[in-house]
Amino acid sequence: SMFFLIAFTTLFQLFFISGGDVLFEMGFIKITSHGIEQAGIIFCRFVLIIFFSTLLTLTTMPLSLATAVESLLGPLKRFKVPVHEIGLMLSMSLRFVPTLMDDTIRIMNAQKARGVDFGEGNLFEQMKAIIPILIPLFVSSLNRAEDLATAMEARGYQGGDGRSKYRVLNYEMRDAIAGLSL
Repeated sequence: SMFFLIAFTTLFQLFFISGGDVLFEMGFIKITSHGIEQAGIIFCRFVLIIFFSTLLTLTTMPLSLATAVESLLGPLKRFKVPVHEIGLMLSMSLRFVPTLMDDTIRIMNAQKARGVDFGEGNLFEQMKAIIPILIPLFVSSLNRAEDLATAMEARGYQGGDGRSKYRVLNYEMRDAIAGLSL
């Protein structure tokens, strides 16, 4: 799914960045040495971002990620930034990604049973075929969010201040050494 975004951004950089030696020119499209450099850099950035974010989410528990983000954003509490709520949102988002994927597959199978074909036609027809998936998925997500909010209220959830943690993170010397070695 990221292939289109990577290809579009890389080609955009390749065709529309000027500077350096002109290697190819046809009409308003110029491929320059600087454009090739920028396209390579953008391509590498996207691939590395996808690789490392996938590696991070596959090797780290979502609760640990949320706790780490909350800890890193801790100094922003002085500026009244709701750090705990941001961590909670991240934790819930990571928790519900597999559920959304399951819902998407279920809705796609239901649409296929009704005769919708997602792989046929040009790009615009394929995008048009996705709309019958997005609306039920959006409604399902809103219903799930409302159920979650009701469950949290029923259990007396109160965010932020005064909450304890099961695992308390302490910054140690080895953390500083690991940070400086990067």
